[in-house]
Amino acid sequence: MSKADSSFYEVKASMIAVMANPKRLEIIDLLSDKEMTVSELADALALAQATTSQHLAVMRKAGVVETTKDGNFVHYRLADPKIAAACGVMSQAVVDLLVKQQKKMEPVLAVARRQR
Repeated sequence: MSKADSSFYEVKASMIAVMANPKRLEIIDLLSDKEMTVSELADALALAQATTSQHLAVMRKAGVVETTKDGNFVHYRLADPKIAAACGVMSQAVVDLLVKQQKKMEPVLAVARRQR
């Protein structure tokens, strides 16, 4: 693997690490539909505004979100719609894996139910 390939994977891993947080994934889902302010996001996430701001700062530093200032309000949006699309694909993959695991467990569960 070349040095350039290695560097790309390091950047990719860093970007994924920024998004590897349940609340940040929720933020991505919320911002996939529309721009939102910190207070709107905090309400939707049931988080303190300061905590929401910290998550957004990490995401902004990594380039995942961008901002627009409108008077006293800062509106956040995804830097690229492909971020939401990638998370959507991952969500579907997770659901598919869970369904597959559940189907594998059905015979075991049937035996367990009979033994009750």
